[in-house]
Amino acid sequence: MNHDNINIKLYDTLQAEKVLFVPREKNKVNMYVCGLTPSNYPHIGHARTAVIFDVIQRIFIRFGYQVQYCSNFTDIDDKIIARSKEEGCTPSELAEKYIKAYLESMEKLNIKLPSCFARVTHHIPEIVDIVDTLIKKGFAYESEGDVYFRVRSFKSYGKLSKRSTKELLVGARIEPGEKKQDPLDFALWKAAKEGEPSWDSPWGKGRPGWHIECSAMSLKYLGNSFDIHGGAQDLIFPHHENEIAQAEAYSGIEPFSRYWIHAGWVTLNKEKMSKSIGNVFRLSDALAIVHPNVLRFFFISTLYSSPLDYDVKGMNQASKAFERIVSTLERLKKCPKHVSQSPIDTAEKDYLNTISQSFDQALADNFNTPQALSVVMTGIKEANKRMDNGSFTQKEALETYSVLMDCLESLGFFGIEETNFAVLSENELDDKVKALLQKYQIENEASDDLDQMVLHLIAFRKKCRDEKNFRLADEVRLELSALNIHLEDSKDGTKYRISEEII
Repeated sequence: MNHDNINIKLYDTLQAEKVLFVPREKNKVNMYVCGLTPSNYPHIGHARTAVIFDVIQRIFIRFGYQVQYCSNFTDIDDKIIARSKEEGCTPSELAEKYIKAYLESMEKLNIKLPSCFARVTHHIPEIVDIVDTLIKKGFAYESEGDVYFRVRSFKSYGKLSKRSTKELLVGARIEPGEKKQDPLDFALWKAAKEGEPSWDSPWGKGRPGWHIECSAMSLKYLGNSFDIHGGAQDLIFPHHENEIAQAEAYSGIEPFSRYWIHAGWVTLNKEKMSKSIGNVFRLSDALAIVHPNVLRFFFISTLYSSPLDYDVKGMNQASKAFERIVSTLERLKKCPKHVSQSPIDTAEKDYLNTISQSFDQALADNFNTPQALSVVMTGIKEANKRMDNGSFTQKEALETYSVLMDCLESLGFFGIEETNFAVLSENELDDKVKALLQKYQIENEASDDLDQMVLHLIAFRKKCRDEKNFRLADEVRLELSALNIHLEDSKDGTKYRISEEII
């Protein structure tokens, strides 16, 4: 299909409106997306962001653009150092372990990996050069081995998050151990602490601050004023705001990025996922109970910028919708011959063109995947109707199959007709619950009775709550909820119910 006349509109966070996308170079897109800090196993929030930008990349490719897509691994920071001490390994070993787990999950989700995955520890010279330049230009200063960015020296600070320095001063303070001159300033370089990884610099041994890394790597691989910078919504401030300040102060060129795209976060029970409160659902656990195609369908059935609540009901709906797609595609392939050599009539051509055109129009309008999926589902409904009343020739059925498959594959669905919708058997459910008992080292008295095993987990959860270990208690509830075993607390204790449908 010819996409020459397609104009893409996207919502730009900086301009706070939907605008026409005009690339720096014709038919080329340069995109940088903030990646993972590999301090733990990836969760479904990481997966949604990865799927969203994977789909955006695929949409650009569908419309004839050549895409250079870069992302990063923040393979050294405070969380990685702390976690490595807990696990008894080096920060480097810890980062490698979780990077490997992330990449394995991305492969399962059929993520088209970025052109480059840059690592902070591989770009220390570039980071040091930028920090040194910022000091020389008066935008930064050294303080006892630390280096800070002077926020007030950058006059347009706050333009992305729409915050003024006056607003930001409310509640701002200098934390213990910080040596900055102004509460608004942020660290570009941190002086080395005993026993922590460090690198040489003009200010002594140390390591990069959080924000400087993405500016350094995006400028290196994409150049000044590249097309799109993306990430999750919670990065708008301070991370992306600080990126803009240090990058534009360093290069003297505006804008740092021409457009900013932000993905909505995933919530659990209407709360934002957060390790600090313990409501984090691992991606591996999700993929253990649902096919990657169904998870992808679930993620993109909501507009990329909107929050998405992960729940069993939503996953069931996604599973049923995708199962209908698969069954219709199989039916189209097997559509019996009526007039096999007959050309596709005008009405059928119009019907197929409508599917493709409406699908592309939805994607070009701020990457509206929910609307694009709606077009596919309408096509599925119409195809079944035509097969039911016998108005399809085999040629028409196969052409419809081809058009629908083209739409689905352009969104990253794969092995579509082999998608597994098998419901967990009782034995499989027993095994998964038994695995939870082993995970939490709960004695089971060799019982294989599902009711007794769930009651053991409920008792363990109560013990956790009594000991005020709410993070672990919530984790147990979420693990059971993922298996459609729902806990219901009351003044008389905790009961459970098992949903009729288990994904």
